[in-house]
Amino acid sequence: MISAGPLCVVVLGRCSAGAGRLSAALAHTRDLKDLDAVLDVLPGCFHTAASLDGRVRVQGTVSAVRQVFHTQIEGTTVAACRADVLARLSGAALDERLLAARLLVLPPPHPLDTRCPWRGVHLVPADSFLVLNTDGTARPVQWWRPPDPLLPLKLGVAGVRQALTEAVAARTAAGGVVSADLSGGMDSSSICFLAARGPARLITYRQGTRDPGNDDARFGALAAAALQEAEHTGDAPEQIPPMFALPPLLSAGDEPYRWIRSQARAAHTAHRMASRGSRLHLSGHGGDELFLAAPSHLHTLVRTRPWASVGALRARRALSRWPVSQTLRALADSADYATWLAGTARSLVNPSPVTSAPQLQWGAPPRMPPWASDQAVHAVRELLTEAAADDVAPLHALRAQHEALHHVRVCGRAARQANRLMSMAGVPLEVPFLDRRVVEAALAIRLEDRGTARRYKPPLAAAMHGVVPDLLLLRTTKGGYGDDVYRGLHDQRTTLLNLFESAELSRLGLIKPQALRAALLAPHATARTLIPLESTLACEGWLRNLPNTTP
Repeated sequence: MISAGPLCVVVLGRCSAGAGRLSAALAHTRDLKDLDAVLDVLPGCFHTAASLDGRVRVQGTVSAVRQVFHTQIEGTTVAACRADVLARLSGAALDERLLAARLLVLPPPHPLDTRCPWRGVHLVPADSFLVLNTDGTARPVQWWRPPDPLLPLKLGVAGVRQALTEAVAARTAAGGVVSADLSGGMDSSSICFLAARGPARLITYRQGTRDPGNDDARFGALAAAALQEAEHTGDAPEQIPPMFALPPLLSAGDEPYRWIRSQARAAHTAHRMASRGSRLHLSGHGGDELFLAAPSHLHTLVRTRPWASVGALRARRALSRWPVSQTLRALADSADYATWLAGTARSLVNPSPVTSAPQLQWGAPPRMPPWASDQAVHAVRELLTEAAADDVAPLHALRAQHEALHHVRVCGRAARQANRLMSMAGVPLEVPFLDRRVVEAALAIRLEDRGTARRYKPPLAAAMHGVVPDLLLLRTTKGGYGDDVYRGLHDQRTTLLNLFESAELSRLGLIKPQALRAALLAPHATARTLIPLESTLACEGWLRNLPNTTP
């Protein structure tokens, strides 16, 4: 907490700026809006609360790793970092329409993803802060806008390197023992090699996989050999919980837990690292969302840099085997966001698009699982139609930039829940890639430099040159977990069948239990067809853990 005259500021979370630096930055602050300039120079991930002349400003992060919610209680606005706490305090009722939207195979599109599943409890947009006035009222104020992707790779790399270095340093500056995932992938390797430079003692951890096509073990061993200043540990596949294991570790929380199939593995990691004395655990989550450009970047590239798009289109078509006619139709589409959203309401029960078809829209078209009830489909269709009728704006005018930021926030919310789970098990989770300054630096790089099919994550590889061994930066494969998913479903099938025998979702009329049972018993040609199960399982687990009473 720092005071400067009538201004008082509290920073809650990970921030490497000391009290002296904060005091100097606050010296010329005369209004709550002036804090924008102060926050611009602070690395880390934290909530901020400020009080000035009786008014309060409170905010989370642009990546949604830290969020702020608010509701009215006896005529006064109350804000908190937990929606479930506010729901209990206010006695808020469940919003079954928004719960139905959480059944979507993929996370709900913007703005449905920002709506709380309780009536009367509201989420402050990630790009805004909440102002609490002296009369008990409140209003969100937008303070942040995503950058335009204008920087060439050579100019943008320095920003990525500095931002990520400072983000990791914000976690290691206090010394002690920290732990980190080291799968052998570029994201986790970058975090580990940066963490090893700090004053904290580093312990790396890797969970083994049964999938014969996953070569993470080889690259993980190469990374560990090059990272001699750290202690390395890990578990064989038979030592870790299977996928879809559902230990009763997590109370309901704000929303259904998106990463539920690996929930038990996350708790296992936290227990293992806590036993080694780790005070926090670092993860590479967010690297894919920032440095793997969605195919929709080609839609923008054709319009803004047509010559640069020619080679990119050829490479992507060859890699993904897109038919020429479908590619041309996708490129010609010029629907704005509201029009696209309205169109998705009409295709909720259509089959999911095939992987060989170009998807250059504002995002993956939302689909309901085949066991969703007519009531659930109708509810989600209403929500999408209403949002489109309100002429909702995208997160950015460019499709690829909108999609990247949406994915960042989906990952941020999941990481936020994982942090809560792992904190309860002994060690909090930290995701440096999702710090605001890292997000800004990554999204400022030109689309053609982020989305090339010829190299893997070129901005991150260039930024980490000289930090991470080139052998790891030149890796062209990505480990899969298909066999682990199949085995997990096989091991947990009876448990899952029993779970849905008397499902809360069925009681609410949102699923058809026989259709879900048939899906659990059916053979699956690929692990992709198991993805719809995850959101349904998350919703059912969340409902079962909701408290039955309010204080």
